[in-house]
Amino acid sequence: MNSLKSHIALILALISILISIFLFRLFNLIMNEYQQNILNNYSIVIVSEKEIKNLDIKDISKIEKIDITNKLQKIKNRFKNIDFSQIKMPYFYKLKLKYLPSPKKLNEIEAVLKSYPYIKRVLTYSSSQTKIYNLLMMLKLTSKLFMGIIAVLGFLLIIKQLEVWKLEHNERMYIMELFGAPFWFRGAALFKIAFLDSIISLIFTTGIIFYLINSYLFKAVINDLNIVLNLSLEKEIGLLIIISISISFISSVIVVIGRNK
Repeated sequence: MNSLKSHIALILALISILISIFLFRLFNLIMNEYQQNILNNYSIVIVSEKEIKNLDIKDISKIEKIDITNKLQKIKNRFKNIDFSQIKMPYFYKLKLKYLPSPKKLNEIEAVLKSYPYIKRVLTYSSSQTKIYNLLMMLKLTSKLFMGIIAVLGFLLIIKQLEVWKLEHNERMYIMELFGAPFWFRGAALFKIAFLDSIISLIFTTGIIFYLINSYLFKAVINDLNIVLNLSLEKEIGLLIIISISISFISSVIVVIGRNK
């Protein structure tokens, strides 16, 4: 019964760590995709007295000219008594950025744009952009804190389990040590147990992951965010396999080394 409890304790600890790592990586992927989606739809609008081909601002990825022909025609139709041929119309441009800037960086970009004498107006929509940026940063911080708390709790469970393992296998390893058994042979039983527990943990974790990403709620959230989630399950599961086996192996080594001390 005690042996079963010790197995369950380690398996639960491993599952909590693996799930927290996967959720952290998944949440970061979703946030990055969502941030890129916002960036693709965000632009700074400027009004210029002359045509602009290029701006010496490294934060700008693309300059797109806004076609005002249709809107201008509507104005001409409405105000037929005005001779628009005598009016020099300004040029309107959309500036695409390479990344989603912080409020401070956005103010800096706005100041640089206003320093050009031919640029008469700059529209950054800073109020909405600042709210979005702050929300994204808060969500990223929350995800890091969540992963940190779960990981710490999981490692504390594993440390506690190491103490149990020391008591359970101390006598057996001592006898084998007296007979001159090498390090790897003394810890062979522990390594097998740890490997088995890591495999069981991976099976449960994989099941939880597949249930999560195929759930209606998860798909609805992704659809509402209007993003395409480029999630490679093979890569994620492979990473979790490495992490799970590494944690179990290192735990076993610590127990065997602790016996030597």
